Amino acid sequence: MFGGLGGTEFLVIILIAIFLWGPDKLPKALANLRRFISKARNMASNAAADLSREIGTDIKPEDLNPKTFVRKHILTEEDQEMLTSPLKSTMRDLQDGTKPLKEGLNDATREVETTRRSVNRGSITKKANGTDGTAEIEPAAEPAAERRDRAATFDDVT
Repeated sequence: MFGGLGGTEFLVIILIAIFLWGPDKLPKALANLRRFISKARNMASNAAADLSREIGTDIKPEDLNPKTFVRKHILTEEDQEMLTSPLKSTMRDLQDGTKPLKEGLNDATREVETTRRSVNRGSITKKANGTDGTAEIEPAAEPAAERRDRAATFDDVT
């Protein structure tokens, strides 16, 4: 609503101001605040104009941040590229080195998700095959009333 303030925040600020200064002095306090903000803006623009005149380039108030000022007015593009290229190559190497780990984690996550889905479909019983020692997993037969009761009492925790 007002520079990132919502309606409730603005209302709280107004109520606090009324509580602190009272309804009689509040208009005068707001006028003083407006004058202070206006003077601060004028001082900042005058300082930027003086600095621009001294350096010989056009400087905006947001350029007064030291990082922005150095990057914009002192470093050339070649200097900036020279400083950032080792970091970019290191970042690429890091991403390439961690790619197999990321793929392994994604595969494991898919397997866990598949297992979770099969478990959530119903209770599981193992039925031994007997010939080669393997086991098959089948959902257990469950009456509809028990499924409804179980679904009503247990929530999916994931």
